[in-house]
Amino acid sequence: EKLVVVKPGVSDSLRSMFVRDIKTVRNDANKIAKSADDKKEESHLEIKTSSAKVMNQEAKTTDGNKKGQVVKDQNSPTFLNKVNATAHGMKSLEESMINSLGFLPDEDGELETDKDGQTIYTVFSTDCSSYQHWQSYMLFFSAMRIKQRGFVTRIASGCSEKQKDEANEFHQEHIAVMSSRFRIHFTPKFSSIKGDDGQSKGDYKYFNKPFGVKHYLENSSDFGWDEKLSKMKSVEDKAIVIIIDPDMVLLQPLTTDFSDSSVKFWSPFYKKIERKKIVEPGTPFGQTYGLSHNWMKFISVAGDDSPAQKVDERTADLHYQVGPPYIGTVLDMYNIVRRWAELVPKVHRTKPELMSEMYAYCLAAADQALPHEVVNSMMISAVDAYGEGWDMIDKIPDEEVCVAGRTPNKSVHPLPTLMHYCQFYGVGEVLFNKRLVPDDIFTCQKPLLIEPVDDAMSTDYAYKLNLAGRKKEKLNAKLHKRQVFATCAITSAVNEASLFFKLHHCNKSEANRERKLDLIA
Repeated sequence: EKLVVVKPGVSDSLRSMFVRDIKTVRNDANKIAKSADDKKEESHLEIKTSSAKVMNQEAKTTDGNKKGQVVKDQNSPTFLNKVNATAHGMKSLEESMINSLGFLPDEDGELETDKDGQTIYTVFSTDCSSYQHWQSYMLFFSAMRIKQRGFVTRIASGCSEKQKDEANEFHQEHIAVMSSRFRIHFTPKFSSIKGDDGQSKGDYKYFNKPFGVKHYLENSSDFGWDEKLSKMKSVEDKAIVIIIDPDMVLLQPLTTDFSDSSVKFWSPFYKKIERKKIVEPGTPFGQTYGLSHNWMKFISVAGDDSPAQKVDERTADLHYQVGPPYIGTVLDMYNIVRRWAELVPKVHRTKPELMSEMYAYCLAAADQALPHEVVNSMMISAVDAYGEGWDMIDKIPDEEVCVAGRTPNKSVHPLPTLMHYCQFYGVGEVLFNKRLVPDDIFTCQKPLLIEPVDDAMSTDYAYKLNLAGRKKEKLNAKLHKRQVFATCAITSAVNEASLFFKLHHCNKSEANRERKLDLIA
């Protein structure tokens, strides 16, 4: 059967043809599967097709009672285990077509706002390196996969004209096919470290984040900042800005509502603390980071009259030790970001270190008298970290933990919103680190990553490989489980994104689908 391949420079009409009526696409995929020589692959596809139909019906259903009835059986752990017992991850282009189709045109429009009519602008800062091209592709893909509402924008800083052309071409050819709501915004280079004489004394790439977001908010047509009126002319004040990092993959949609019972807030004083649950003017939110009140060492750079001077250590621990995702209304976020850009060079000059831009954000928020509600459960990162959403993973039954990572579904198990994959993750013979991923991971010729075995929770695999000679490091039960989830989640996400790329940009004969890429081979 003929496989629809969307080539670079695809027209809107051709893309519409590809994302034509979903039933037709699924029928095409079924025909492909039925003609396959491998009958097991056919059964994998049939199971995945059934699951995809249910998930699509769920997305289209507005009545809560009907929604619950529709997904009752197919969202059960038993059903999902049955699916993944024979087909873990994404096995073929046909399955990728079904499970990662992208948005139908009418769906894309519906996702521009949340269910309350609020617009969410999610942004992340990068340079123009190929290292951050593939991370950007991953982030956009994960946003498409979980149907993130609103607009998602990559802020690319410091590109040469050639790099800008290449990055824009990459975006138009490989990102725009996912959604018309995914964008790229270019800014000047902000990473130079300036001395007192104004001359460059080095480079700190994380300056690009505060300055890049400020540039975006002031210059993007989405906002239209008016200095005289002190407001955004193009958006309502209730619009939301979310700042995340490029090395994050979304497991659930980013939200402004934290009233769900599964949400865990930071409670540093061993007693329940009343927290606000909704992002609104004067109430930004952030993920707990282990910064404590160390940012207070830099208060002097904010000035003697700064409201930050009035913050005590208890309040600092309770409301200001935050990191990405940073979430706030557009005016609150702009006020923080503008002050953030003013303070970060001073903080870095006082103590040049890796976390200086994060300390500067905390200081800027305190300076603007905008205490955050601090959430543990938005993110997971280091498997032994406190203040993250690992409690959710710990509660998943052992036999389901890898499945939950590969096919995140909040109706089956509550999960963190995202994974910040900035650590080493591994279980058994599989090891993942972003620095080990080849820059050309999303190409036609590159094979897929190896993934953990289906029974990765077996004690036979309770170890992680060391880079030095593949030496085995034993894992205790808790860390073993967390490593299984993280490794299953990130390797499967990379492979799904790779299959999506191959589906859209490669002839079937040249698309390498071998699952054999070992990052430490």
